[in-house]
Amino acid sequence: MMGGILLAAPALAQQSAPDADTAAQTDEQGRYGEIVVTGDRANRFGTDTVQSGSFRNAKILDVPLTISVIPSEVLKSQQAVDLIDAVRNTAGVSTTGTGPVAYNNLTVRGIAVDTQTNFRLDGALNMLSATAFPLENKDRVEVLKGASALYYGFSSPAGIVNLTMKRATPDFSYFANVFGDANGGYGAHLDVGDTMGAFGYRLNGVAAHLDTGIDYSQGSRYVASGTFDFKPTDRLTITADVEYFEKSIVEPALFLLTIPSGATSVNIPDVSLVDPRVNIAAADWDFNRTHELNLLGKAVYNFADDWDFTAYWGRSRMSRKRNNPQFQPANLTTSFDPSSPDYGAGRVRFSAQQAEFETINYAAELAGTIHFTDDISNEVLLGASRVIRTLASSPNIRTLFDQNFANPVFIPDPGLEYSALPPASKIDDKGIYLFNRLNFYDVVQVLAGVRKSDYKNDGSINNVTKTPYTASPTSYSAGLVLKPVDWASVYGTYIEGLEETPAAPSTTDNATEVFPPTNSKQYEAGLKIQPKSDLLIQLAYFKIDRGAAYAANLPGTDTLHFYTNGREVYEGGELSITGYVTPDLAVYATATILSAHYRGQPGIAGNRVDGTPKGTWSLAGEYRPSWLDPGLKVTGGVYHTGTQALNANNVAFTRGYTTYDLGASYSFDIGDHKLVARVNGQNITGKRYWASVGGNSLAAALPGTVKFSLSVQY
Repeated sequence: MMGGILLAAPALAQQSAPDADTAAQTDEQGRYGEIVVTGDRANRFGTDTVQSGSFRNAKILDVPLTISVIPSEVLKSQQAVDLIDAVRNTAGVSTTGTGPVAYNNLTVRGIAVDTQTNFRLDGALNMLSATAFPLENKDRVEVLKGASALYYGFSSPAGIVNLTMKRATPDFSYFANVFGDANGGYGAHLDVGDTMGAFGYRLNGVAAHLDTGIDYSQGSRYVASGTFDFKPTDRLTITADVEYFEKSIVEPALFLLTIPSGATSVNIPDVSLVDPRVNIAAADWDFNRTHELNLLGKAVYNFADDWDFTAYWGRSRMSRKRNNPQFQPANLTTSFDPSSPDYGAGRVRFSAQQAEFETINYAAELAGTIHFTDDISNEVLLGASRVIRTLASSPNIRTLFDQNFANPVFIPDPGLEYSALPPASKIDDKGIYLFNRLNFYDVVQVLAGVRKSDYKNDGSINNVTKTPYTASPTSYSAGLVLKPVDWASVYGTYIEGLEETPAAPSTTDNATEVFPPTNSKQYEAGLKIQPKSDLLIQLAYFKIDRGAAYAANLPGTDTLHFYTNGREVYEGGELSITGYVTPDLAVYATATILSAHYRGQPGIAGNRVDGTPKGTWSLAGEYRPSWLDPGLKVTGGVYHTGTQALNANNVAFTRGYTTYDLGASYSFDIGDHKLVARVNGQNITGKRYWASVGGNSLAAALPGTVKFSLSVQY
C-alpha cells in the first residue's frame, strides 16, 4: 500500500516539515537527503510523518493510504520484544500458519504478509522475515496497508511492514537496559550514538536468554547493529546500515488437523483445556535456529533545489534450521472429547529442514518538483529497481512419534539429520516506475503512477517440474487528495498490485509446485484529521480483489491440495486514533471490520477466507499523573480479535478473544543520568486462545507473563 501507489514524494517530503512544536519533541528525519541525527522521542506516542518507500517523511495527511506508525516510545512503554508486540497496536493484524514462539507469520486485512517481499528496512532493503526481528535498535515500525507493488515490485497486497533503524544522535549518548520476565528470561541492551562533524553513528547490541514459560521452550538471541551517516558536502549524504541477529529456541508443536473427505463440520480442541505452558511436542532438542545479516548502503545527491538523485543497494541473507513440530490428532472426535479414553491421542510429526534465503535489491531514482507558479507544482519520481531472490530449501525428513497433547510424554533426542541443500531457486524482478503528483494551492492533489515489470521465476524450487514462469505486466494507480483545511484531508485511490503466488506448502500433496504470478486491485477512500500536532484520526474504507491461493481436500479424498483458482475479495473499514488526547494522556486506538470471502471457486465460493477475523480492535494508552508525580506513568491495553475460519471449507471456527495488559514506569535522575524502571503484565487474566489460525492449523497463545526492566541514559 505504501508507496507504490502514486507519489512523487521526495519533493513532497521537502515541503512537509513537521510543525515546530512537534519537531522540538520528536526525532523526525528532516529534509530528504540530509543526514539524520535523532534522539529518543521525548515521551511521544504520536507522529505525523511516514518514512516508507517513496513517502520519505511526507505528512500522513498527504498520504492517500491507511498508515499505522508505532514509534519507539510505544515500543519502550509496552516493552515490545517481538514484531507482533508492536503491530498488535494496529487493527486488522493477526497471525497464521506458525506458532508464536519462533516468529510470527503476519496477516494484514486478512492477507498474508509475504516473508520474502513485504518487509523493509529503512524503506529500502527487502528483509527476510522467517525469523524474529529485533526491535531494540528500531526507531519505529510502520504498517502501510494495501498494494505496494508499483514501488517495490511483486509483493502481497497486504501492505508493507517497514522497520526504521535508530540513527546518530546530535551529541554523544548512551543507553543501557537490563530486562527480564517472570518466566526466567533475562538480557541486556546497549545503545551508543554520536555525531562528529560530517560523520554520525549509532551502535546497538543485545544479548538475551529466552524462556517462554512453555515446557522445554528456552533459548537465546543476540543482536549487533550499526548505522553510519556521512555528509561530505551540503548536497551529498551517504548512509550505511549493518544488522546481524540470531535466535535459537525450542519450538513447541502446533495442531495440524486432517479433515475427512466431504466433512462440513469438525471438532477442534477446546482451547480452554489446552494448557499454554505444556509443550505438546515434549522435546527439549527441537530448536529453531536462525541467523540473519542485513546490509544497506544509500547515497542521496541534491544536485539542484528541489531535485535529488538517490541510489541504494541492499542484501539480506538468512539461514534457518528447524524441525517444525506438528501434532496430528488420531481422531477429530475422540481425541478432543475429555470424556473419551482416547482424549489427547495422536502423533507428533517433526520435519527436519534447513534453508538458505537471500535477497539482493538495488534502485536508482530521480525526484524533484517543477514549480509552474507559487501555488501550482508538479512532483515527479522516476526510478528503476531490481530484486533478486534466491532460496535453497532441503527436502523435509519427517519423523513421527506417538504423543498425547493432554498428557505429553518426553521424547528423547532421535538425532534427526538434515538433507543436503539443493541448488538455489531464483526469482528476478526488474521494473521501471513513474509517479506524478500535481499540487494545486496545497488544496487539491492529483496523483498517478505506472510501473512496467519484467519478472522471471526459474521454477527450480520444484525439483520435479522445474517449470519457469515469466511475466511483463504494466500496472497503474490513480488518486485524489483534497485538503479543505490544513488539518484535514479526504482521499480516494485506485491501485493495481502484482504478487508472486506462493509455492504449494509442504503440508499439501503438490508441495513446492510453482504457479504464475497474479494481480490485485485495490480501492480505498478515507478521511484524515489532525486537530493538533500530536493527535491523528484516520477513517478508511477499502476493497481488495486478488487471486486466490488456498489448501483444500481433493474431491472425494482427505488429501490436502493447494489450489490457485478463483478470487479472494476483502472489504471493510478502519478507524484509528493515535496521539495525545490531553498533555498527560496518550492513546493508541484502532479498529477494523472486515468481510473476506472466496469468489468463483466450486465448493467454497462465498466462504470466509481462513485465518481472517471479522473484526479486530485495540485500545492502548499511557497516563502520566503529573499532579501526583511527573516521573510516574501508568500503561494499559485491551486487544480483541474476532472469530476465524480453520480452513477454506469453513468446517470450524475459533472463538474471538480479548486480552488485557497493565503496566507502569517510573523515571528519576541520579546526577546526569536518567533512570527508568518499568513493569508490564501481558495477558494479565491468563486468557487461553488460538494465536494463529488457518490452513487446518491451530497454535496456542503464549502464557501470560510479567516483564520488567531498568534502564539508564546519558
